[in-house]
Amino acid sequence: MKFRNLKFSAIILLNIVIVLAEIYYGYLSNSIALITDALHNFGDIIAVIISFVASVYGGRSATITNTFGYIRAEMMATFINSLMLILVMVYVLYESIEALLFNSGAVSGETMMIVATIALVANGISAYILLSMKRDKEDVNIHSAYLHFLADSLLSLSVILGGVAIYYFQIYIIDKILGLLFGIYIIYSTFPLLKRSFYSLMDIEHSIHASEVEAMICQLDGVRSLHDVHIIEPSPNHSFFYGHLVLEENLRTSEVDTILKDIKRRLKAFGINHSVIQPEGPENRDEPLLKQDYIDR
Repeated sequence: MKFRNLKFSAIILLNIVIVLAEIYYGYLSNSIALITDALHNFGDIIAVIISFVASVYGGRSATITNTFGYIRAEMMATFINSLMLILVMVYVLYESIEALLFNSGAVSGETMMIVATIALVANGISAYILLSMKRDKEDVNIHSAYLHFLADSLLSLSVILGGVAIYYFQIYIIDKILGLLFGIYIIYSTFPLLKRSFYSLMDIEHSIHASEVEAMICQLDGVRSLHDVHIIEPSPNHSFFYGHLVLEENLRTSEVDTILKDIKRRLKAFGINHSVIQPEGPENRDEPLLKQDYIDR
């Protein structure tokens, strides 16, 4: 774990230096594309921090006062990070459009090439370190951060090509076009993260459909109906199911236990790793699948 944390720290420090360099030289060279790449790289730093926090707190046990642990920390950080990144990119789009409409002057293609090349190397090293840290395909936090740096490597490569066009052919407008395209791309790729994290924090809209779960459960022998269902996904690795199960009359305790074990086994096929099921008698068979009473109060 200590060596793993050192890798995280190395990636964070390396990219902080790159972000500061890109912003400084982007300002000196009048390059919007370089500054945009720096801001996106800053988003990558946040992504690594999120992965680091998830790896540290994810293994901590729940407590009496914190029964869910820190499973929402990742989604909270993702929401804040993606919202800030989108807002910054909106400003970048404004600056890019203004520069296109009102020619903002020459751009140093040589500076763009040098700094973006250094950023490309740094992003490549970071992606390689993260790839080496992946324990398996299910290590979604590390995989997500790895994809961030892989994408940023492509952005840095685009800045290098833009610098080549400016240095050799004096096509200064390419910098503004790249800033515009980068801003649109980053907003487009970040918005799904913003939407998913917001919905997760609000416990709305998830990948598991209650009607499909109902169809699976109600086909089992001894089951009459299912009602008052709640499904939440507080993090990419957690899916919780709560429901009231109406059973046939005169079932033995051993039969009820067998039905519950079978349902929990089947729920895992949906990706649900924690379930709470309350068995009830047939007098509740007409209750709706999704109860609305608590919403109307």
